[in-house]
Amino acid sequence: MAKVVQITAENFESEIIKASETRAVAVLFSSAEYPDCAPYSQLLGQLSTSMDFTLGVVSCDERENMQLIQMFRVRSVPEIHIVDKGQIADVLQGVLSEADLKKRLEKYYVSDESRMQNAIEEAIAAKQFDEAIPLLDEALAKTPDDKKLKLLWAKASLGMGDTEKAKDVLSKFNEGDDQYREAKSLLELLDFHAEAAKQDVQGKEAVVYHEACKLACAEDFESALQAFLNLYVEAPEWNDSAAKKAMLTLFGVLGPKHELTWKYRAKLNTMMFI
Repeated sequence: MAKVVQITAENFESEIIKASETRAVAVLFSSAEYPDCAPYSQLLGQLSTSMDFTLGVVSCDERENMQLIQMFRVRSVPEIHIVDKGQIADVLQGVLSEADLKKRLEKYYVSDESRMQNAIEEAIAAKQFDEAIPLLDEALAKTPDDKKLKLLWAKASLGMGDTEKAKDVLSKFNEGDDQYREAKSLLELLDFHAEAAKQDVQGKEAVVYHEACKLACAEDFESALQAFLNLYVEAPEWNDSAAKKAMLTLFGVLGPKHELTWKYRAKLNTMMFI
């Protein structure tokens, strides 16, 4: 439960040591004599609410707190000590930016943003795309330039069968983006995702093709290539040689030097000229 507590020698054992046995506690050492301390303390108070943790504040201006200051070996203010299971797990010295501070704290606590993202990822993993989309819209309204959220939005859109929206988002990723490689792969596999999103597929060949596309979307490329090859052997002309075209697309995704490209291109050539 989030709360901010003024820490003294009297309540240190109960509010910090005992409390840290179940969840890490952040202890801020500050002083009214240093102008950076007040706004930093306010920021930490806000983060303690959004990330749901206890913040203990020790005033370095109070002589009776000298024992605590010495025990923690405080070198400067503001200074944050993370206490986990009675031990100091981390020390954050000086004034950090809000982004850097959240990143350090997220080792021990989960922010509202991370909690939302986790819920989105879980919904997508469970193929509950209709639940993921509203959460993504809400999250992107707050951080519209978040590339990780945009990638998740594209995945959810693909899951809903809306390939045009997904394509529009994925095509805007740049090589410098952390998610570029995954976005590029999704873009190259767009037709497979569109097929995998279809419901109530009818016909023997269509079902085999559909399952192979699902394997490709899951990046089980060898199983997908084998399934497409089997379909090509059984019905080479089906749907305008869709199985062969799918294999050629996967060769492009994997690249000409990939062992699966070499292996299955040779198999495909063999079947084509028998």
